[in-house]
Amino acid sequence: MIARLAAFARPFAAALALSAALRVLQLACGIAILAVAVSAIARIGEASIAATAGLIAVLAVAKGAAHYGEQYLGHWVAFTVLARLRIAFFDALARLSPSVLHQHRSGDLTARATADVNRVEVFYAHTIAPALAAALVLLGSAAYLAVAVHPALAAILLVGAAISGLAVPLLGRHRAGQAARRRQHTRGQIAAHVTDTIAGLRDLTLLRAIGQWQGRLDALDARAAADTHALAARIAGRRAANTAVLAATVCAVALTGAYLWRGGGIGLQAWWTAIAIALAMAPALTAVEAFAAEFGTTLAAARRLFVIIDTPPAAVRAELAPSAGASAGGLYRRAGVAVSMRGVRFAFPGSADNAAPVLDGIDLDLPPGSTTAVLGVTGSGKSSLGYLLAAALTPTEGIITLDGTDLRRIPDDELRRKVALADQRPFVFSGTVASNLRLARPGADEGELWHVLEVVALADTVRALPEQLHTRLTERGANLSGGELQRLSLAQALLRRPALLICDEVTSQLDAATEAQLLERLRRELAGSTTVWITHRPATLHASDQIVVLDGGRIIRGEPPGDRLLR
Repeated sequence: MIARLAAFARPFAAALALSAALRVLQLACGIAILAVAVSAIARIGEASIAATAGLIAVLAVAKGAAHYGEQYLGHWVAFTVLARLRIAFFDALARLSPSVLHQHRSGDLTARATADVNRVEVFYAHTIAPALAAALVLLGSAAYLAVAVHPALAAILLVGAAISGLAVPLLGRHRAGQAARRRQHTRGQIAAHVTDTIAGLRDLTLLRAIGQWQGRLDALDARAAADTHALAARIAGRRAANTAVLAATVCAVALTGAYLWRGGGIGLQAWWTAIAIALAMAPALTAVEAFAAEFGTTLAAARRLFVIIDTPPAAVRAELAPSAGASAGGLYRRAGVAVSMRGVRFAFPGSADNAAPVLDGIDLDLPPGSTTAVLGVTGSGKSSLGYLLAAALTPTEGIITLDGTDLRRIPDDELRRKVALADQRPFVFSGTVASNLRLARPGADEGELWHVLEVVALADTVRALPEQLHTRLTERGANLSGGELQRLSLAQALLRRPALLICDEVTSQLDAATEAQLLERLRRELAGSTTVWITHRPATLHASDQIVVLDGGRIIRGEPPGDRLLR
């Protein structure tokens, strides 16, 4: 995991090296300030007070400047790398969507993209430079003591620093790491729980289930608090041990130096200087303990990120240049595509080995320009079939082709221009009606927006809004009805002028009159396009060229078996 994190910082190695060098300078200036002061005291009457004060002032200014430079560079690298890490995370979400939502709750993914990414900042800003600087300053100080004072004092300093910087951070490391991983996981669950609570607050209120829901949150808080207390106890123990080791090291240097001074092995000034160096090493070593205390949590957060980033997609879409089928305006012609499914099987990632697949043995042909109705009871795999045709999911086995080309071999930009999905549960983003529509085609003018709204029988509703197209939609489109949201999703799909349109229950919340009006307009608008209606409404069936019935994830040949599939 450390190697993975370091790989993200490799392009900034020079900046990190300079940050470490400035930290070495800062620590060296700190040691020099104390050593100069002690030396002056030892030579009282001989040393010039003005010269000593001037030297200390210069060292203090240099120390402050080095500290600023080290912090600036370290945090610049950290926040730049975090931005890249967050982009990599979102790229993974886009690559894995929507299957990733079947394994992870949206609130937990939000926590990974925010809190976990921010937690990794410790590694780049407070780990690499302090660790390198502590090692270099320690070796330099020990070398000075060995040459200028006495090798025994250098050995004591090295032993004390090794215990403080290497042995003490390892105390309880395994259990602390387990507690950190549990806590990060629980925090993700808390974030998901809070997200669900906000989204479903109205339903929880109507069900009078807020108290029960709060109880679940209290249980999660208790678990996180227990792990936090365990971590805090271990961190406090390590810090106490580290303080004791540093104090013992200073005492050992002082006592050994006194023995050597009494024996004539070293001078008074050298003895006091050695004590000053041992004392001044404390900031370097306590910094090591400080990042070691947070290191388990940092690695736990990084693991949660890389679980998503490293998840391989079911299939990798080819990186090909867009084909020559686009018009000058970047829109594909409306002529429908021929769709073929052969031996298609689909199971959600993470499903048990003995679990029945959602779809199995699917062989289906959709002629160009045809309209196909897909029926089936709840759980029969209708929506999954639509997601597969839209390349929102990837078959576990088998192949899907458009005009003879494997869906996985079509470049993503080209595919999204050719294929559109109008979902039965559309998501409305914060913004205006127009901005939501233009997600499908950013360059669409208002005339085109009004046209698709007319087609889906939504234009009158939008005209009645306070600012019409420029009316802001409330969170999740709460100021539109369910049927209006479905038609807004259908308008988005039509705006792209797809060659293949998949409509998933987009008329399920419409009254018969509005549905009839919508279907008649769509018949004209979609002339020549290949259309798939995932439905249970009889009116839609009457407009279809062929009917496909799903049962238990398999296609039943022939007409639907009575009203069972129309309920």
